[in-house]
Order: sequence, then structure tokens, then C-alpha cells
Amino acid sequence: MALQETLDKIQQIQDSLSATQRQVAAYVLENYHLIPFLSITALARNIGVSNNSVIKFCNQLGYDKFAEFKKMFSEYAHSELVMYNKLSDSEETASDNSLFAMGLGDDTAAIRATLTDPSNQQNLPQLLEMMERAKHIYITGGRVSGMMADIFANILRYLGLKVFSINFAGDYLDRLSMVEPEDLVIALSFPRYTAQVVDGIRDLHEAGIPIALITDTGLSPCHPYADLAFHCSIASGYYFPSYAGCLSLISLICRAMGAARKKGAAQHIHQLESHLLERGVFL
Repeated sequence: MALQETLDKIQQIQDSLSATQRQVAAYVLENYHLIPFLSITALARNIGVSNNSVIKFCNQLGYDKFAEFKKMFSEYAHSELVMYNKLSDSEETASDNSLFAMGLGDDTAAIRATLTDPSNQQNLPQLLEMMERAKHIYITGGRVSGMMADIFANILRYLGLKVFSINFAGDYLDRLSMVEPEDLVIALSFPRYTAQVVDGIRDLHEAGIPIALITDTGLSPCHPYADLAFHCSIASGYYFPSYAGCLSLISLICRAMGAARKKGAAQHIHQLESHLLERGVFL
């Protein structure tokens, strides 16, 4: 059974489990990325249950032994090291032309997979409604995701929306604490996931803040806390992920929001650009 299938199954059966088994299920869903590095004793101790409870949980999912259960998570952890493996194994013999072709192929495939995802297409109208209802919109991300959050917020402000980007810094949690239930948080989170962003999204979810997530797959540690999720392909044959799919999704959301706001957005853009021209921002 693949890791995603296992996590989906855990979510499906979680409510029917005993109280102790639900503890195990909740921990696995939230901390699956830690399981490859834990013994059964350490895992049981972290959860606060017995070793036997962990074994029974594995049995519920069709695994005879904890070792079989752990192996699946270990294979996933190994796949997360693919960037390191590609870099360390590469002989850097590709020509400039082949690198352009590889980049075009990877980015085109990422864009196509992201924009043709039926779930993404289905969720777009709901996101637009959430954005329109929100008192303020906060867009957050860590590291590279934080840079994309800045781009996203900048474009949406052009449409007259009250949008703020909150990127990871020393007072990150302090700034997240200003978000209110009438607001909307759009979180961007991609491997390797920034722990502080995941913690912040969890806290916001527990406080009842609406959260829309843009991430890679359902295995994202932010996924359990999202009210709405979009998945972006980041597959790449090179050293690092392709973010072309995510950037295309951001562009699509902004385009759709502009179409939804129509004249109001056009009027705001005209006033803003006139102001920027007067101040000498543009040449």
C-alpha cells in the first residue's frame, strides 16, 4: 500500500477507532515524516500509548509487523532526498541546449498537471468566494514559498483587496496572532516544509481561522489544517523542484479574481497606477 493510500485510509477509519487507537492515528497523520527515524518504543512513548497499541494500529491497516509499516514511511523519506541524490550523482555533462529543453519539459509538465487537476478546478470558485468575503487576506510561506507569497499578495493588492504577506521571521508567530476569524489565510507550503509555518497554520486552524492551502500533495503536513487545498506538481529532473505549476496557479487565481471583481478592480488599478506614476515609481 502506498503512503498516500495509507494516510487516506487512516483518515477514513479514524472515527471508528478506540480512543487509544485514535491517539495513534492522529499522531501518524501529523508526524508521518518522523516515523522512519523512530523505533516502536520511541513512537509509543511520543504518543503516550503502549507498544502493543502501536502494533494493533498497524494490524488495523493490514500490516503484520511495525517494521512493515515503518518501511513504507522510510521509502517516502528516502524519496525526499532525491535532490541531494541528483546533485551528488550528476556529472554536469548536459549542454546548454539540453538544459533549456529539460527546463521547458519539466515546467510545462508541472503547469499542465497543476492547471488540469480536477480538484484544483473544482476548488477555485470556493476560494474566490472565501477571498471576497474575507475582511483581510493573509498569505504566508517559508523560504521559497515566502517569496511566492509576496508575489501573490502584490498582485491581489492591485485588484483592491486588503492583502498582507506574512513571511517567516523572528516574530512570525506574533504576526500570525493578529489574524481574526473574519480573515482568510492562504498558506504556501512545499518540501522541505518549514516547521514554523506548519506550526503556525496548525495554531490558526485551532483558532477557527479559514485556511486555503497551496502545496504539493495530500502528504503535506499542513494538509490536515486546511479548509481548502490546491495541489501543484513540483516534479523535476533537475536538482530542485519546479515551481512553475505553483506560479501558474497563483496567476490563474489572480486572473479569476480580477474577472470576478471586474469594474471595481479596473478602477482600483487605474487609480493606483496613476498615483504610482505621479510619485515617479514608474519610468
